[in-house]
Amino acid sequence: MGNIELGERPVFLAPMEDVTDIGFRLLCKRFGASMVYTEFVSAEALVRDIKSTVQKLTIADEERPVGIQIYGRDIDAMVDAAKIVEQAGPDLIDLNFGCPVKKVAGKGAGAGML
Repeated sequence: MGNIELGERPVFLAPMEDVTDIGFRLLCKRFGASMVYTEFVSAEALVRDIKSTVQKLTIADEERPVGIQIYGRDIDAMVDAAKIVEQAGPDLIDLNFGCPVKKVAGKGAGAGML
């Protein structure tokens, strides 16, 4: 987490599909979240430049510090996606290797990639 200052007892908003959009993240920051995450982002969809996926990279200064989490099953796509995410300017890029959800891990992403 490097030099990100989170306070003595930080509260994190986890990345949740169809939940942690920019409005929700800003609301959570206003009510005390120390750090928020965008929805988790498919590396393959990001590399393919899928509009709905690229929109998930939109962040506002008011929500900082903010992290963007990517997941995927192809190493090259994960590398390329991380480079794309870096251009969005998050405070943290998180690689998801722990998601056990069947539709994610069952396709070789998240925990399935390990």
